[in-house]
Amino acid sequence: MSTNGGDVPPAMLKEKSVKTLSSFTFYTYSVAGVPQEERWKPTGISDIFFDSLEEARSAVLALRKDVVADPEMEWATTVVEKMETIPLDRAAVLALLNHGPGGVVARCEIVETFGPKT
Repeated sequence: MSTNGGDVPPAMLKEKSVKTLSSFTFYTYSVAGVPQEERWKPTGISDIFFDSLEEARSAVLALRKDVVADPEMEWATTVVEKMETIPLDRAAVLALLNHGPGGVVARCEIVETFGPKT
């Protein structure tokens, strides 16, 4: 029987890796000042998520540019958040579908703040 040097047969490694659940890190943005306990409650406005901080930052800068170009609109301070999911399994997917992103958020932290353009 072939092993990986740790005396674990390759078939068992494959079984084990299938059962290992992954968590993921995404970035999003929101209006600053929303209390943490309110952050992930459904509001009717969907969150947009990004794979990288740079993508989220670019989206916020483009949004701010559009808002400040309109004299009838006022920019609200906006934060970019780094969000890490719980390990995703069938139950986590159901939580996501039934309760929105808040159902799978393990940790969330503000990584950048965008105030009014000066």
